[in-house]
Amino acid sequence: MDTNIFSTKDTTDTTNVTEEQKTFSPSSTITSSDPLSLHFSPSCTPEPPSSSSRKSRNFFLVVFILIIASASLGVGVGIGNAVGQNFATEEIVVEPVETNITTVHLRPNTVQINPDEPSIADIIPLVKDAVVSISVLSGQSLPFGIQSPGSGSGFIFYEDDDSVFIATNNHVIENATRITISLDDNENVEAQIVGTDPSSDLAVLSVSKADLAEKGVPHTVAMFGDSDIMRMGDTVLAIGNAMGEGQTVTKGIVSAMNLTITVGDLGMRNRLTLDVMQTDAAVNRGNSGGPLLNHRGEVIGVVTAKMMGSDIEGMGYALPINEAGAILFQLKETGQVRHPFVGIRHEEFTEFMRSLFNMPYTGLLIRDVVPNSPAEAAGILVDDLIVYFNDVRMYSMAEFVTELGHVRPGDEVTVVVFRGGELVELQLILGVLQH
Repeated sequence: MDTNIFSTKDTTDTTNVTEEQKTFSPSSTITSSDPLSLHFSPSCTPEPPSSSSRKSRNFFLVVFILIIASASLGVGVGIGNAVGQNFATEEIVVEPVETNITTVHLRPNTVQINPDEPSIADIIPLVKDAVVSISVLSGQSLPFGIQSPGSGSGFIFYEDDDSVFIATNNHVIENATRITISLDDNENVEAQIVGTDPSSDLAVLSVSKADLAEKGVPHTVAMFGDSDIMRMGDTVLAIGNAMGEGQTVTKGIVSAMNLTITVGDLGMRNRLTLDVMQTDAAVNRGNSGGPLLNHRGEVIGVVTAKMMGSDIEGMGYALPINEAGAILFQLKETGQVRHPFVGIRHEEFTEFMRSLFNMPYTGLLIRDVVPNSPAEAAGILVDDLIVYFNDVRMYSMAEFVTELGHVRPGDEVTVVVFRGGELVELQLILGVLQH
């Protein structure tokens, strides 16, 4: 490559310069049309570049640019290689990570919480022919002697060759002069009272099988469940003659167990204390005496009462069948129930009262002892505090009523009372309660 093209010195060969080319003024300056302008000294008389010279210069310029570009590329590759050698001397190996992935397949079908629990619609046909609607006529309305009607419910719990026996509440048929039952809400059959027990609010009716057959009414016997294993939240059904309009079914849950309530007439002149379970299944007038069923269609209670008020909802009560069943079978056999009798009047001695009077125990405080009663014979005195009855700790009326349901007239029980700063043990033989 001829580098003199970039020199400012005059090294032009004038051997072949023509005369015409030598006539330039010493003071003139030649500017090339090439992108590179060459400025000559005034003392020089340069030869004007020929066409071939310009092409040669352009060629060399392109070659020069290519050389520079190649050199730059080489330097870049070299630098990159050097960086790689110095800063990436170790090969980075990405090892596969072993993962445990659980695949969940969602099924569109709904899975029941308890697949063994039958549908309510399947339960009803199993018990429907055991549930009866009860219609009564009772009393007389003077001066015209018109009897007032009433209604309730019941269920068949036993049958023999001649009759079927129906459980209901005593208050449903109390003072009734005529009682009829219906199994299909159409055909009515006369019913007879077998026995009543006002203390437990239970009663038993009987209906002739011949009368049922004549009316062509099918029937079945309800099965008893176990009320002791029922829990708060268990599903229950109430079937009965609500409002005297025929059989209806309502659904709810067990709201509470082992409650003691006091029921009575409107003026609460006649009071009755009952051990019950509570349910939020809708209970209306006419449901009294009907069955409370578990999720298998077994009777676990006898619907008896409800709490009423403008601000009260879902507070119905049923007698547990484990206690009520024993009474029903007594009524079927003898027409009456022999309840144990102690012969005391008492009140609860609460935790507040215990703290107030600085006493060591809560329990039942004796206010009166019935003369010639089992309590008087055992030596129980007024102001005694019953702490144990039949080896069961007494905290309130509820424990006392419950324990009386577990004993019978003639049983001997141990009573422990707190008297004069010490515990005194007494033996008491239960009598028979006279209504």
